[in-house]
Amino acid sequence: MALTHFERHALLFNRIARPYAWFFAGQERNYSACFELGRAELPEPRGKKALDIGCGTGAFTRALEREGWEVRGVDVAAAMARQGARRGLSCAVGDAIAGLGFPDQSFDLVTAAYVAHGLRRPDRLALLAEARRLSRGLVLFHDYNARRRPLTSLVEKLEGGDYFNFIKIGLEDFRSVFSEVRVIDMGKQSSWYLCRP
Repeated sequence: MALTHFERHALLFNRIARPYAWFFAGQERNYSACFELGRAELPEPRGKKALDIGCGTGAFTRALEREGWEVRGVDVAAAMARQGARRGLSCAVGDAIAGLGFPDQSFDLVTAAYVAHGLRRPDRLALLAEARRLSRGLVLFHDYNARRRPLTSLVEKLEGGDYFNFIKIGLEDFRSVFSEVRVIDMGKQSSWYLCRP
């Protein structure tokens, strides 16, 4: 039986988890710099819960934790989640496309960093819907914007995700699921997509 695109994507990230972890410190620094820019757009984190979907090795999860959030990370790639757990983060296996086992509105903030662009549109829409279901009000997607760089385009082509389609219609996808979407540029090719139901 042939694997779905999403299953192939999970296998790829299980295979590259160890080398991917080499970039943890740099990723965490970059994400922390983004929080310096966007902190005022987020609720006060003390005593509040966040869920980081597609946590990978936990760099965004750690940045959220440093901001003061009580964070749980989930990733479909078990090897990625293990890397985060080894760093003392609350990272576990979870498939947001199939649905996570948390009740509705379990978290004050739901995030996904560089996840949406890698999913084919039906899976991306399922991710957005699950994030909306789990949030009490705010969902933060940290992902690519429409400004492209040749190296990123090459890496994303090799990865086989939906990057090229995402940068064309990603904002439209967010707006089809959420009633309010604000975009804040976080760098030359990344943005925060702040979404509310």
